[in-house]
Amino acid sequence: YFQKRVAKKNLRFGIAGRNKAKLDSLCKKLKWDVPVLVASLRDEESLKEMCLQTKVIISTVGPFLRFGTPLVDACVNTNTDYVDITGETPWVRKLISAYHERLSASRTFIIPMCGFDSIPSDLGTFLTVSEMKKRYGCGVVRVENFVAMSGNVSGGTLQTSIIMEKEQSAALNNVFLLGGADAKRGVREEDKDFNKVEFNETVKAWTAPFGMAKLNTRVVRRSSMLFRDQGNPSHGYGQGFSYQEKALAPSKTVAEKIMRSANAPAKVIERLIKSGKLPKPGQGPPAAQRRKNWFKFKIIGQGENGKQVVTMVKGGDAGYEETAKMVAEAAMLLALEKHALLQHTGGAGGLFTPAFAFRHRLVERLNDVGIKFTCAETKADFGREKALHLKYSSKL
Repeated sequence: YFQKRVAKKNLRFGIAGRNKAKLDSLCKKLKWDVPVLVASLRDEESLKEMCLQTKVIISTVGPFLRFGTPLVDACVNTNTDYVDITGETPWVRKLISAYHERLSASRTFIIPMCGFDSIPSDLGTFLTVSEMKKRYGCGVVRVENFVAMSGNVSGGTLQTSIIMEKEQSAALNNVFLLGGADAKRGVREEDKDFNKVEFNETVKAWTAPFGMAKLNTRVVRRSSMLFRDQGNPSHGYGQGFSYQEKALAPSKTVAEKIMRSANAPAKVIERLIKSGKLPKPGQGPPAAQRRKNWFKFKIIGQGENGKQVVTMVKGGDAGYEETAKMVAEAAMLLALEKHALLQHTGGAGGLFTPAFAFRHRLVERLNDVGIKFTCAETKADFGREKALHLKYSSKL
């Protein structure tokens, strides 16, 4: 994506890693003449030196629970803005506790989860709330996100999910892990992770648990909290706001398969990886398959006045091509429009969500590169695409 778009934007950028020979080989393959920086997570000084040479860091080094913290620490210590593609909410919780308050005065932005987890959910919900306020002057009490997609899981993503279940199960299942809880109301039914097969009358389709919901819902709730704490609007996204995600399925049978897949224990996934039925770390779908993949979100917001706003988010291959677009466009916003972004946050830095940091500016950039966000008052129809087609689901 950098080769096709970013390199043509008259932006200076470099690539970094611990193996110079591999970095030089990549530059040769892409016909790039850019700085190559050697830095290692085991060498704090090398990370600091790398950060001091740039404005923004994009990190794609996972699992982040294993490898992510030293680089974030270097960014915080050098006031370098940062984005990544993690989906590891327990790790993000640790970053919030360690750095959020400290970042405020430095005006530095640390923004994890800028890939498929969780930009479509986070920005889609933000846009739904914004449209409700624009049209009707009120907040949103409930948002349901219905997901349909065709895609392939990578070996790295599977490995990360295994680590999180084994080592961070309690944190992973905390619905308010990243914030947004209301001590007076506790955890309501509509706050819990959707974990059943059900025919949904709103969309007239079978629904099941969505595998990424435990990640995306936490980010959306944190966004609502950050807006609430800023006083914009006074109750965040709305008085008593709730958010859930559900996978769409063409039949009850498929919905039941999706549910089994979403709830597959780590030991089952490990066994399937070992047998070759699921990809190992470093393995993933070929380009020809990725070109066929797609995702569609139908986000339905219920206003405090009873009105509805529907936001559709559509794109191509979620885990690779579209994630590359999302994190690259987020980084370019930080590099080119940081002053404008600081106006949104009252001049403060922090451990922010994509929606709170980027707002409509990132929506516009993503629309321009083919990830489409559109709003409507009526219930937009998925047509025949009422299914979650993750290629590995039948094997679980």
